Amino acid sequence: MSAGDDNITQAIAAWRAGDGNAAAALSVEIYAMLKDMARMRLHGERGQTLNATALVHEAVVRLIGGSTDFRSRAHFRALAALQMRAVLVDHARRGQADKRNGGVGSLSLYLAEQVAVNGDTELIDLDAALLALAAADRRTANALELTYFGGMSADEVAAALDISVATVERDLAFGRAWLRRRLAT
Repeated sequence: MSAGDDNITQAIAAWRAGDGNAAAALSVEIYAMLKDMARMRLHGERGQTLNATALVHEAVVRLIGGSTDFRSRAHFRALAALQMRAVLVDHARRGQADKRNGGVGSLSLYLAEQVAVNGDTELIDLDAALLALAAADRRTANALELTYFGGMSADEVAAALDISVATVERDLAFGRAWLRRRLAT
């Protein structure tokens, strides 16, 4: 864990304890982290109409609107990744509704963290596949979500899910194979 990670975890703890000054420090640290996550997630996508700033702002609104109590940096980042996924999927669905039968393509998923989703239809297909995987294996779906939408490393996913790095790596290998087969059909 880096010094920045420690700072965020300590600021979250201070904020939870009622320290008003911690909120200001936390907002600076978290905003920078969220912008990095959003830039990484949107990097290289063709036809993306949602920029990193808009993605972060919408995810923050959803996070603040919830009643979740953040325990640590890893927990916050995991929740932020899930909110970013929700924002992206909602945005893609709105785009599809606007297009009315836009071009449909297939998604080639060779590594979850390196996938460049190149259109609304593909993102919606990925979301549906992740929901189906979650019904069968929630932990594996969570690991893929955190890796793909949150840009988290295996170590960070392990901390967020409170499992070992080896378990995360097995889950990711299984989940990638499962999604590859599901999205190929």
